[in-house]
Amino acid sequence: MSEISIQSMSIQLSSFMLESGEASGQVAVDCCLWGPSDKPLVVVMGGISANRWAFSCPSNQQTGWWSQVVNDAATLNSKEFQFLTFDYFSFPNNVINPPLLTTTDQAQLLKLLQKQLKLPQLYAVIGASYGGMVALAFAAAYPGSLQHLICLAAADKNSVKSQALRHIQRNVIGLGQQFATDPNSQKQFMSLARSLAMVGYRGEDEWEHRFQHEQPGKGLDEVTAYLQYHGNKFADKFSASRYCQLSRSIDYHQVDVSAIEADTLLIGFSSDQMVPVHFIENMIDKFRSPCQAKFINSIYGHDGFLLEAEQINAIFKNYFREKAHDCIEPNSCCASGY
Repeated sequence: MSEISIQSMSIQLSSFMLESGEASGQVAVDCCLWGPSDKPLVVVMGGISANRWAFSCPSNQQTGWWSQVVNDAATLNSKEFQFLTFDYFSFPNNVINPPLLTTTDQAQLLKLLQKQLKLPQLYAVIGASYGGMVALAFAAAYPGSLQHLICLAAADKNSVKSQALRHIQRNVIGLGQQFATDPNSQKQFMSLARSLAMVGYRGEDEWEHRFQHEQPGKGLDEVTAYLQYHGNKFADKFSASRYCQLSRSIDYHQVDVSAIEADTLLIGFSSDQMVPVHFIENMIDKFRSPCQAKFINSIYGHDGFLLEAEQINAIFKNYFREKAHDCIEPNSCCASGY
């Protein structure tokens, strides 16, 4: 299979006003346009650790974080769609006490990208986890900018339990910054914070099935090694400042979904502790636009959006087959009002 065509670029955006009332300063956004420009345009966004490399890109030695869902053998393929992906905005590591960022600020970033790149009305905005929050915020703030909204493992607000877990994670990182004497020691605190996050991401049944052991202590040894490996891997590539900024922005996420006009598909996961199914169920009745919800029975908890590719692809296949008749004129700049 030939490699998907890609435009990878860094876009310079002028300073814009954040939801907090402070200025962003000039922003450089790394983004990618994947596939042919004459096809309906779809935005794809993932969790806070995701980046613009949603597709696999062998020439850049990049493994796509959602490559099992967005690929040329799937419903979301570059033969029928063009895709926009981008890196979330955060202030540089050397900014002390950076202003609060919100999911609405990330949505504004997407809108500015759409305008600066002279992109059409978006056929669909698809977001999972943090990206789902940004997608909801975008659809509410700019209702005429998209036709379809697809939101996985996200709701209009966050549970108190998830806020408490993130608070502890940021405090662990803060202790490392306060007491650790060198960057490598600080990374250990970052790794520990990420390990705590992972415990919340996965479902209880998966932990029991994967690490339960007849020999006392053996299961603990295995799960400890697993968490340490993935925590260290994350700490090697993600700065503490960026992690804390994006983590904090989740705590302030709240969207009035009654403002959304796009046809909406919500997807939840049965064992998700971060975004429990009832949070999504409670959100459905708040929509005024057409809205449907699908719930996937999964042991993988919040990480179901990464690991339940087969079920997600089946849902997407049915959804996009139903909506095939309403494709906008491909990449008509008139559609976005420019």
